[in-house]
Amino acid sequence: MKNPRKFWIVNEDVEKYIRNTLKSSSRFLMELEQYAEINNVPIMTKETKCLIEIIGWLQKPERILEIGTAIGYSSICFSNFLAADGSIETIEIDSDLALIARDNIKKADLAQVISVIVGEGTDVLTNIDKKYDMIFIDAAKGQYETFFDLCSPMINPGGIIISDNVLYRGMVARGETVPRRKKHLVERLDQFIKKVMEDDRFDSSLLSIGDGVLLSYRKDYDE
Repeated sequence: MKNPRKFWIVNEDVEKYIRNTLKSSSRFLMELEQYAEINNVPIMTKETKCLIEIIGWLQKPERILEIGTAIGYSSICFSNFLAADGSIETIEIDSDLALIARDNIKKADLAQVISVIVGEGTDVLTNIDKKYDMIFIDAAKGQYETFFDLCSPMINPGGIIISDNVLYRGMVARGETVPRRKKHLVERLDQFIKKVMEDDRFDSSLLSIGDGVLLSYRKDYDE
């Protein structure tokens, strides 16, 4: 049977092998993964989840900001490595998804840790006057550059901004062979990646994990 997936970041066999080496999720997270698959709700891939967990355990962030809550899967995962008495704020534009996320967060007994903010990402970010140790961007891809610009002043030195799905099924690397209807979005992602990689405030690395992950470490302000 033909595989329904059209684009791959890495070789399909390699990707499957990597996923098969990963530990199984908890029962609750498996339920969320199944819900996301059945209802076509995008959540981070298992390999991306494991990468961020390793970074999180090393960093032990006290404050995390997420743009793109969906059903609350990623913020619940992030709570595992959050510092004691830490907090997570997550922004979701879809009020129906926000309700589902809040319910899942409550079921995970994390309502005192994770706050869901309903609103358009740029509007909410414009009105935030806080600092964070980790920021996770996983929302409208066409706005990644704007999100990053707004988040840059919010990240503490030694903090990290993680931008997920930046290679967009590998199409960002395909150049002229990108389907016409996707061309503008792909060009914006390409522009975003190149801009971040040239930003002297950050040390950034683009990884071919999941659907492409861009890690941006905030250097000391004096550097």
